[in-house]
Amino acid sequence: MKKTMLLLALSFIGIATFAQEKTMNTLFQKVKQGHSIPYVDAVENLFTKFFPAKDGGFITYSITGGKHHGEYMFLYNVGKSFTDRDNSTAPTIDNIRWSDNWSITVAPHIESISSDVIVYQPDYSNSKFEERSDKAIVTEYAIKGNGNRKPFNDILKRFPKVWDKLGWKYAIYSATTGTDRILSVRRLPNGWKELDEQKDFSAVYEELYGKGSFDRDAAIVSSWQTRTDRWMMTKNTRLTSK
Repeated sequence: MKKTMLLLALSFIGIATFAQEKTMNTLFQKVKQGHSIPYVDAVENLFTKFFPAKDGGFITYSITGGKHHGEYMFLYNVGKSFTDRDNSTAPTIDNIRWSDNWSITVAPHIESISSDVIVYQPDYSNSKFEERSDKAIVTEYAIKGNGNRKPFNDILKRFPKVWDKLGWKYAIYSATTGTDRILSVRRLPNGWKELDEQKDFSAVYEELYGKGSFDRDAAIVSSWQTRTDRWMMTKNTRLTSK
């Protein structure tokens, strides 16, 4: 697993906003100490009233570990392209109603909020955007360095074949705010027990790409990226739109 984490990264050459790109919003909310019960009740009522699943809704995860430990992560606008975002409709009376409800019932329980728009990267993934799992482990990387990133990109495009052979599912996303970052999401359709399986990423990598390829390519990748965060996420069914 550690060897796999050494290699997981992605460059941000030309994060162009093509119409066909699939995006989604991520929203982290940290709840004030002692406010968990009223917060959960308020969010559940808000989603039930204003954001049913049939209209897009929210997919919510509870976070363990990392900078967002103990927080809730909400995914919404799932699958929107940048064109969809540019053509958003003007506020309606329903927007005002849900906003007022949120301000009165949910906001008083929140300590902090952070948000981002992330973009699915199919060339670096072996799990489709539409696939989901109730549990996942996420690793965030910052991209560093200057110069020609093509060798770096070419190596990263080799990973999906390795994951396929290992039976692992990864979806890779780029972040659109702040420093150049990527989110590497290992989806766990069979739950946490998948992490107990001892499989050698480097051995499979060399089986596919030749003896010595792992050490050579790992050195290139590590010169371009550094890990900045890692967390576990578990789907919160109560706070996911029905």
